[in-house]
Amino acid sequence: MNTTLKIGQKINDFEIKKFLKSSDYNKTESYLVSTEGDKKGLLKLYINSEDNDVPFEKQVCENFVGCDSLPQLLDSGIISIDEKKYHYTIVENIEGKWLYEFIMKEKYNTWEEAVVIIVEVLKALKHLHSMSDGIIYNNINTTTIEIQENDECVKVYLTDTEHLSRCINGRATFDVEELNNWFRAPETFKGIYDEQSDIFSAGALLYTMIEGKEPWNIDKLFFCKRISKSDLKRCRMEKKDIVKDMQLSEGQKRILNKMLALDYDNRYKNVDDVLKDIQNATSLEEGKHTTLKSKNSPLKSGKKKDKEGSKAKETKVVKGNGFADVAGLDSVKQMLRDNIMFVMKNKDKARKYKLKAPNGVLFYGPPGCGKTFIAEKFAEESKLNFIMVKASDIGSMYIHGTQGKIAELFEKAAENAPSVICFDELDGMVPDRSKGDSVHYANEVNEFLSQLNNCSDRGIFVIGTTNRPEMIDPAVLRTGRMDKMVYIPMPDKNARKELFKIHLDGRYFDKSIDLNELAVKSEGYVASDISYMINDAALEAAIADKPISQELILKKLSETRYSVSQDEIAAYENMHSRFDRKNYNKKCCKIGFIK
Repeated sequence: MNTTLKIGQKINDFEIKKFLKSSDYNKTESYLVSTEGDKKGLLKLYINSEDNDVPFEKQVCENFVGCDSLPQLLDSGIISIDEKKYHYTIVENIEGKWLYEFIMKEKYNTWEEAVVIIVEVLKALKHLHSMSDGIIYNNINTTTIEIQENDECVKVYLTDTEHLSRCINGRATFDVEELNNWFRAPETFKGIYDEQSDIFSAGALLYTMIEGKEPWNIDKLFFCKRISKSDLKRCRMEKKDIVKDMQLSEGQKRILNKMLALDYDNRYKNVDDVLKDIQNATSLEEGKHTTLKSKNSPLKSGKKKDKEGSKAKETKVVKGNGFADVAGLDSVKQMLRDNIMFVMKNKDKARKYKLKAPNGVLFYGPPGCGKTFIAEKFAEESKLNFIMVKASDIGSMYIHGTQGKIAELFEKAAENAPSVICFDELDGMVPDRSKGDSVHYANEVNEFLSQLNNCSDRGIFVIGTTNRPEMIDPAVLRTGRMDKMVYIPMPDKNARKELFKIHLDGRYFDKSIDLNELAVKSEGYVASDISYMINDAALEAAIADKPISQELILKKLSETRYSVSQDEIAAYENMHSRFDRKNYNKKCCKIGFIK
């Protein structure tokens, strides 16, 4: 494709590294650029701009100073190419991941977790709305919000600037075909875009984070962008009150209902009112949330820093009860004891008998069944040096340059061998490179493959956990890398009975509770569901100062939605038949937790 700028061309301190895309509607070209100091940016070139006609988007971007959740301007100006002059902007390139990735992994799916993200989105909208003449964002959805996680904080960015406008009551000044209809307010289909339509989109985002699907999406077409206006209207008419059955407080439901009001006059009029109500309904104090922190709430950490000042993952011996906290899965526990712990702890016998521990094991299956929990309990049981790694710990997979962090991670584990590295949500770190949207992950995946090759020879054992094994690059799953695949299934009746017993242990409860009845009636629920039910029942019983009763637990059971649907269970069972090559875990159906 012919582009206006060429790879290697210099624009002030920035060098063109890669052409990204062009827009016929907006007459722009976008490029990835960087400086010699490796500062990365996104350059936008305005093809039809004139010297004295500054593009609207450029004018707005130059006023983003003061709001960290909006792309910060690194450079702007006019360049001359073949005697023609073009306006351009360079904004910071965020090394983050799209919000929809976290939603698919059920990362931020409670009010307390999701609202931290939404507050930052609303603050960015407030900054835009308060600018001269008022700027409307127009395109809030799960693919325009990026999240950047590190050991200190979680930062939220609104990355799209192509749909910015002033308030509109008529014809849109941007390409409406690119908008995600699920997140559009009803009035936008009539050409009205203003503060209230932005607030509606933010409410749709909040709902999607909590529920894992877009509001009014009765067909569960997850992140389906191309729903028609007529189909969307039908969905909204069929079920108007979508907040009623959500597991939220009345105050939280009221806020979400008011943000998502289909009637324009019943919706919040400005962002300040939304923020005020959220503050009253939700505590955002530092230290409140365990899954994430807002960027103004740094985590306290005792981890050492490397030479560049970034936090280094530390190996450590984890104390705890080990496998005593896991009910069932006896064959899995025995395999981990015999194949890994014995070989790694008995070096003399390993040399004498020429024993070799497996490189790694992949735990896969439905969410909420305890894959990460088993890995943590293995660390306690083995008393080996242990490193828990999430995708955010090694940087974004959308931007190259994380290979060094991966290599450093394995080097640290080798220095403290015998060591165990657990990669939580492995599919996010080593996606299948054959898929079109993962080709830009190739460098990071290649580095993983290189480090995984016979890593047991360096005293390193790798555990991976995933809900989506089919998304992992097949090269990772061959012998010599991840040697074993272990399916962690839904708990059966006996397992559910044991789960209720475990979670009631040590609490004030009625001794006449019938565990068999609870086990029968909880079919289809995963371990985390049962934990939630008992905790919720214990809270209500404590407020009433009564023992936890059978009636109360059954009430909570009826109020608790399934974490995994029947269709999803069937899909996982089919997946199990495809992926469980050695079939040694087929009969193992129980797992439980001790608080």
